[in-house]
Amino acid sequence: MSFSDMMSSGRGPGVIGMVMALVVLLGFGLLFMYASDETERAGQSIESVIAHQAKDIENQKAAIIFERQKLDQAPARVANAKELARIKRESQALTDNSANLKTRIEAGKAELALRLKALADYKDEYRAYARGKAKGETLDKLETLTGAVYNSVLIREVTAIGIQIRHADGQKRILFEDLPEAMKDRFQYDPKQKEQAMAEEAASRDVHEAAVAVADDLADQKMDVQRGKDAEEVKARIRQDIAVKEGLVASIKEEIKGLEAEIDRAAADASAARAAGRMHINKSGSISSNIRSKQGRISTLQAEMAQLRGRL
Repeated sequence: MSFSDMMSSGRGPGVIGMVMALVVLLGFGLLFMYASDETERAGQSIESVIAHQAKDIENQKAAIIFERQKLDQAPARVANAKELARIKRESQALTDNSANLKTRIEAGKAELALRLKALADYKDEYRAYARGKAKGETLDKLETLTGAVYNSVLIREVTAIGIQIRHADGQKRILFEDLPEAMKDRFQYDPKQKEQAMAEEAASRDVHEAAVAVADDLADQKMDVQRGKDAEEVKARIRQDIAVKEGLVASIKEEIKGLEAEIDRAAADASAARAAGRMHINKSGSISSNIRSKQGRISTLQAEMAQLRGRL
């Protein structure tokens, strides 16, 4: 009877069951024999070996379950890895695109700067042309935004600050803010250029005023030096005059001493003449008068010297 006939008959399952039971019993017998042999060699009991092997079987089952769980998660992980790779590719593409955009923006900024500079240069050229051409132009009347009216106007100069004019009543500089809108547009008024020009003008004025102040200080110093020299020269002349007068006083005093000696001689001559009974003219009076005159001269010179010393 074949295996299929046995399975289809009523006895088939029973026979197979018996065969399977025999196989199991044989397997347990061999396992028991092996375990007994190993136990005897290791000095362990059969129960401890069976318990140890049961624990190993449980560990293997747990490992199989864990690995099966990991295997169940594999498709999701593969999908996540693919999604991550896609996101990385898109991120790299966005990074490259951002870099390209930044490069284009920088190039655009550079191009815009060049165009703005070209426009500014053109405006400066036009300003120079329009303002230079207006020099010498005449107007019958010019009315400012503040209401001031100037007649018979001659434009002398147009600057970044405004226009310099000569009119019927004099001269005037009119700031751009006060000029009519048409003139502002014609001369291309720029507030920033005006502010810069005003700052430069103020700086130039400060430099000029500082230079004038320095020049004035130098002039004052020179004048002080010259006045000092003049004062020294005056003092030198005064001292010289005092020395001359002192010499005159000394000379007059010597003359007075001589006249006093002459008075003594005249008095002796007069006494000798009277003793001899001779006629004699006494000159003592005239000599005394001369002495008093010289003494008066000394007093005058001394007063003059006192005044001169007071000027030193």
